[in-house]
Amino acid sequence: MRYINPQKEKKQKPKKRKWLGVLFCLLVILASITAVGLTCYLVYTTQYDSLWLDLMQLPYKEATVIYARDNNSTQWEEYARLNCTQNKTWVPMEEIPLSLQHAFVAVEDKNFYTHSGISVKRTAYALLNEVKYALTGSYFGGEDGIKQGASTITQQLVKNLTQDNASDSTAGYLRKIREIYRALKLENDYDKEEILEAYLNIISFTGNTAGVQAEAQKLFGKDVSQLELWECASIAAITKNPSRYNPVNNEAAHVERRDYVLYEMWKQNYITQEEYDAAVAQPLKLNYFSTEKDTTEITSYFTDALIEDLITDFSKNYRLTRAQVTDLLYNGGLRIYATVVPTLQTQMEKVMQSGVFPKPKVYVDEAVKDEAGNPVYDANNAVVYQSVAQTPQAAMVSVNYSGELCAVVGGLDKKEISRGFNRGTSAIRQVGSTMKPIGAYALAIEKNKCHYSSAYMDSAVREIEDEETGEVKSWPRNFNNQYSNKSILVWDALSRSINTIAVRVGEDAGVRNIYNFTRNKLDITTFTAEDKDSGPMILGSSTLGVTPYEMAGAYMMFGNGGKMTTLHSYVSVQNGYGKILLKPEIETEQVISAETAYIMNRLLEGVMEGEGTGAGYSVPGKMDSIGKTGTTSDNRDHWFIGLTPYYVTATWYGYDNNYPLEVNYSAHPPTLAWRRVMQNAQADLEYKDFPVSENVQEIEFCTESGAKAGANCPSTKTGYYKPGATPFGICLVH
Repeated sequence: MRYINPQKEKKQKPKKRKWLGVLFCLLVILASITAVGLTCYLVYTTQYDSLWLDLMQLPYKEATVIYARDNNSTQWEEYARLNCTQNKTWVPMEEIPLSLQHAFVAVEDKNFYTHSGISVKRTAYALLNEVKYALTGSYFGGEDGIKQGASTITQQLVKNLTQDNASDSTAGYLRKIREIYRALKLENDYDKEEILEAYLNIISFTGNTAGVQAEAQKLFGKDVSQLELWECASIAAITKNPSRYNPVNNEAAHVERRDYVLYEMWKQNYITQEEYDAAVAQPLKLNYFSTEKDTTEITSYFTDALIEDLITDFSKNYRLTRAQVTDLLYNGGLRIYATVVPTLQTQMEKVMQSGVFPKPKVYVDEAVKDEAGNPVYDANNAVVYQSVAQTPQAAMVSVNYSGELCAVVGGLDKKEISRGFNRGTSAIRQVGSTMKPIGAYALAIEKNKCHYSSAYMDSAVREIEDEETGEVKSWPRNFNNQYSNKSILVWDALSRSINTIAVRVGEDAGVRNIYNFTRNKLDITTFTAEDKDSGPMILGSSTLGVTPYEMAGAYMMFGNGGKMTTLHSYVSVQNGYGKILLKPEIETEQVISAETAYIMNRLLEGVMEGEGTGAGYSVPGKMDSIGKTGTTSDNRDHWFIGLTPYYVTATWYGYDNNYPLEVNYSAHPPTLAWRRVMQNAQADLEYKDFPVSENVQEIEFCTESGAKAGANCPSTKTGYYKPGATPFGICLVH
C-alpha cells in the first residue's frame, strides 16, 4: 500500500487555487484588452458617422445643390444640382398616417417602441444560428432552416444610411458590431418618432423609388396622407422583397403579403376585427404611373472639375473611398458653394463651340474591336484595321487672382456625358514657349541676372547630337529656323519668342533653380527628374507636359504682385442646415517679388504689341491685357495664356493623339478664342488696373543698344527696372 503524506497533500491545494486565480486574472485582462480594443475600433470606424447618420439632414437629400456668385455679386444663387440617385420626396411624420406607421412596426419590428435599438433575443438567436451553421453546415430547423435576421427598424435605418454592407465572414461580423453600436447611439440621440420618420422616408420600394410618399404617389396616385388602411398595408408589404411583392407585376403574391401585414396589425391590436375584415376584403386597385425622376442631366466641365476636387478632399479629410464620396455628393443633400463665375462659364462654352477652332480631319488606322474591347481578326488571323477620322480638340480654363477656378471647358464638341475627360484640368500637354516667362525670364529678373533691356546674342548656344540620326546640329533652333547673329534685347526677345535668347537667360538663372521653383512654388506636379535640363525647363519640352489649369495658376503671379494662391474650385461644403463639412486648404505665398512681377507684366504686354506673337489680339476696351503664345515641335500643341486684371486664362489646341496641326489659318485660334471670351465676359465689369510696384523705375532706353537713351538714339522705349538692376550708362552707339 502506497503511503500518502497528509501534510504534502494539504500543501498542494493552495497551488491549484493560485493557478485558478492567475487564470482568472488573465481572462479579466484579456477581456479588458478586448473591450478597450473594440471600443477604440468602434470610435475610429464611426468617427465620421455624422456624414450619414445625421437625421436632421435627411429632408435635404433629394439633391445636392451647387451655388455660385456671378461677377461683382455677393448673392449666392443656384448654379447646378446633383440629383439623388433615387426618386424620393421627404414628408414629415405628421403627414404619415398612423395606420402606415403601425403597419411597418407590426410586420418588421413589433418591439420597436420598447427596445433600445437592438433586439437582444433576436440577436442572440441569430448568433447561435450562425455558430451552428459554422459547426454543422446547416441552420436551426433542419434542412429547411434559414439564416435569421436580427435587425430592428433602427438597425435597418443604420444599414440603409451608411451603406455598410460587408458580407464576408470576418468583415460581416465586424459590420454587425458596428451596426449594433450605431443603432444604440442613434436611439440615444433621437426619439422613436424621429427614427421611424427617417426610416419611412428612406426605405427602398419598387424600381428606383424610396420613401413612402414617392411610392404612394406612384402606386395609388395620391399623397401618403390620403392612404386608406389597406393601401397602407400594401405599402408595408413591399419592402421585404420589392421584386417579389411588386403589386404591378405580382398581384397575387402582393395581396397575400398585404393580408399578412393586416393580420399582424390585428394580432398586435393596432386595428379592430372589423377594420381587418374590411381591409382584407378590398381588391387591389392601383392608380399606377411612374414618378421616376430623370437624374441624368449632363454636368458642365466646371461641375466635373468640382466633383473631382471634392472627391480628393473628402477622401483626404474623412478617409472615404472614391465610391463613398461619389455617393455622398449625389445622395448627401449637400450645399456646395463653388467658385464658378456663371457668366464667364457660359461665354466660354459658347465660344468653344462657335467654330473658332478649325477641325481638319486626320485619318488614322485603328484596330477594330468587339464589344468586349478585344481586337477583331480576319480569316488569316491578322488584326482588322479601319480608317478613323480624328479632329483637333481644345481646352480653356480661367482662374482669378485668389486661386479660384472661375470657368473651364474641356472640349470643342457638345458635351454629351457627365464626368468625362476634362482637358482643361487633366490634359497633360507640352507647353512650348509658354514655359519661358514662368521659368527663365521671371527667375533671371528676380535674381538680377538680366533686366528689361539686357542684350543677348541671337546665335546657337551649342552644338548637340541628334538622338535619332546622330547628326550634329545647332541648338536651340528658332521658330523660323534662322539666327540673326546680332544682339537682341530681352523685351524684344520675349515678345517675339526667340528661343536662343530664352536659353541664354534661363541658363543664367539656373536650370535647376527653374525646376525647383516651378515644382515647389508654382505647384506644377508633372515635371520629372529627367526634366532638369534646358529644353524642358526653358523651351517647354518636358517629359510629360503640364495641364492648362496648372499653367493658368503658374501665370497668376504676373497679375497680382508676385503672389501664388492655391488653386481651388469651392469655398465651402455644408450640410442642408448650414454646418460646414469641408473647406479647401488655401495658402498664399509671395513666390517672386512685386517688382519682378510688375516687370514681367510689362514684358508680357509687349507680346500683344508690335511684332509680338500675340499682336492684335488684345481685348478691345479700356482694360489692359497681356499674355504669351506657345507652340511645340511640329505644331503639335498651340497655346495662349492671357491675363486681364480679372482673370488668368490658359487655352490649348491640338490633337488628343498628338498629330501635327495645320497652320494655314489666318488667326491664331487659342488667342482669338481667349479674346472673344474676355471681351464678352468682362463687358460689364468695372475698370481695374494690374498692380503697380512703386519701387520699379521707368527709364527710357535705346531699342538697339539697350542702354539709357541718349539724345541721338533714333528709337527709344520705356523700360521697367528694379533698383540696382538698371541699364548701365547712356547709349554710346548713337
